[in-house]
Amino acid sequence: MAEEKKKSAWGYVVVWGALTVLTVATWVLGTKLKLGAFSLPVALGLAVMKTVLVAMFFMHLVEQPGARRVVLPVSAVFLCLLLGVTLLEVMTRIRMSRPDGIEEELEPRRPESTRTAPPGSGSKRLMGN
Repeated sequence: MAEEKKKSAWGYVVVWGALTVLTVATWVLGTKLKLGAFSLPVALGLAVMKTVLVAMFFMHLVEQPGARRVVLPVSAVFLCLLLGVTLLEVMTRIRMSRPDGIEEELEPRRPESTRTAPPGSGSKRLMGN
């Protein structure tokens, strides 16, 4: 019969405390502090840390032998590859023009109140329609 180790509940309590601290940090960053462009990367970083803690300790990946431990990092690498390739494809798309030769672009007309000048143009010309 397999010998089972006696596990202490203190490890789970410590991980739960860390998850609580990270959750409070996420709430504070989302409501009290305005980080501007860094809000999303910081929030995603906190979410990744919480996910890793849950997967490692509550899903017992830390206790698994050999190849089972590799599942989480390999999955994360493939997810990053899929998201990265998708973002690259979207960022490098060529704007479509109308096939009938009309110079108008195939974008919906935006209300004038939402039009902005292109960054760094210094002109009063508005982007869009």
